[in-house]
Formats: sequence, structure tokens, C-alpha cells
Amino acid sequence: MKKMLLSIVVLLLAACGGNQGEVQGPADAAAVAQPTDLQMAVVTDDFGVGTPRVPFVLYDGPEPAEDVEAVQLTAFDLDTKPPTATWQGQALNFSDYEVPYWVAYPEVPEAGFWGFQAQITRADGTQTMAQFTIEVKERSQSPAVGEAAPPSENRTLADGVAISALTSGQDPIPALYEQTVAEALAADKPLVVTLATPAFCQTRICAPVVRSVETVFQKYDGEANFIHLEIYKDFESLTPADEVEEWRLTSEPWTFVVDAEGRVAARLGGPVSARELEAALTPLLP
Repeated sequence: MKKMLLSIVVLLLAACGGNQGEVQGPADAAAVAQPTDLQMAVVTDDFGVGTPRVPFVLYDGPEPAEDVEAVQLTAFDLDTKPPTATWQGQALNFSDYEVPYWVAYPEVPEAGFWGFQAQITRADGTQTMAQFTIEVKERSQSPAVGEAAPPSENRTLADGVAISALTSGQDPIPALYEQTVAEALAADKPLVVTLATPAFCQTRICAPVVRSVETVFQKYDGEANFIHLEIYKDFESLTPADEVEEWRLTSEPWTFVVDAEGRVAARLGGPVSARELEAALTPLLP
């Protein structure tokens, strides 16, 4: 389990070499943009073929970059020689989060290693380049979009368990710990399930996820169900919760938006702002 918690940190460190890798960009892009001191960090894992959500953070030294206006990504199939560009699109910015992050949904038709070249436009109009690489599997390990959500029989306040045993967060909202996932799935309402450990998160990237869920809960309480599942069931021994294996997680945090029929409508690994979560949930509401 400790390896699982470290996985996002490892992704951050491995991605910090913004100009590493073998991705080669188109000649016209190279003519207008130069290599950058900015570093790109991919902040989740478990990508499947299709249009995976790829969140990343841009760093300027040790701090997140604050002067980026736009990021255009080009995807390259690194299993071809030379690497073949197959997709291009704009990343979305979510600045309503403790660490501002970007999200892209590239079209990835095959499993393998995929490189991404970013053309970054800064506030002063200058353009620079950076790169990162991800591994894409035939199927994601955790529940994919369209798959039935696992009907977890997680511990709740109804079991007589203190809320301090159900979450490591400070000032938790009790409503997020009153239902099992199985009960929520039977309620014929959309459901938000976040699997995260607020106090034991090892980076600024994952700690605010539960706060985002609480913010959206306060707006849509009654229209959808919201559940926070801790990563650990014992905070002293750091024993993994059963739901970590049941949801087949390889890292944390993960947030799943489930429709009224019990199928995953959105899977959000890593950072999730209230604005992004609300955008994923509202199409499912009556």
C-alpha cells in the first residue's frame, strides 16, 4: 500500500524533466517556440485506450507556474519509428484548486507508450515547448467509464464507528460517511465516490480533493449522493482499506462520478477541482 501512495509522487519526479524523451515536434512549431524552463508533471496513472483524462501541472522551479495562458498538446505514438503525431488539442485549465492544473483528453487508439509535446503560451505572448510520456494499457485497471461501480459495503457511521476512524480529514461533513456505496447505488441517484486520504497525502496535489467533493456536496445535496472512502482502515498501522483493492486502485486519490444506473460516467484521478467535478456531475442530474 505504501508503494501505491508513493506512485503519484514518483510520477511527479519522473515527469519533471520537461524536455526529456524522444518526442519530436513538427518543424513549424519548433520555429515559433523554444525549449522551456517550465516542467510538466503528470499527476495520476492508470490510462486506458480511448480518450483518457490526463491531468498535469506546470512548474516554474518548485512552484506551480502562474503565467500560462494556454497549452496545446500534440500526441505521438512512440511505438512507431519515427514517432507519429496522431492527435492535437487544447488542454483545459482548472485554477480553482490549491495547485492549478491542466487536463487533456487525447485520442489514444492503441496501447503503448505515448509522448506529448506541449506548446505553452505564456501571459506575455511568448511560446515555449515541453514534453512528457505516459503508458497506456488496453484497459484501465480501476473501473472504466461505462463499467458498473463496485457495490462496496464500506464502514459507515451507522455501524457505530467514530467519524475519526472513517476519515483522516479535519472537520469532516458527516453526510459523506452515512451510506455504503451499495446503498447509494440502490437509490437511483447519481453518486460521487472519492477514495482519498486527506491527512496522509504526500503532496499538495491530492490533499484538497475531499474539500472539492465537500464543496460540490453542499451545492447538490439531495440531488446526488456523495461518499468519501478512506485509503486506510487503520491510521496507526496504515492498513489499506478493503475498497482500495475492490476499486482496483494503483494510486490515490481517485474520484468516480456514477450515473443513476450505477455505471461510471467519469473517472478523475489525481487533482479534482470543484469546478471540474461539478461539470462531470451536472449532466447526470434530473
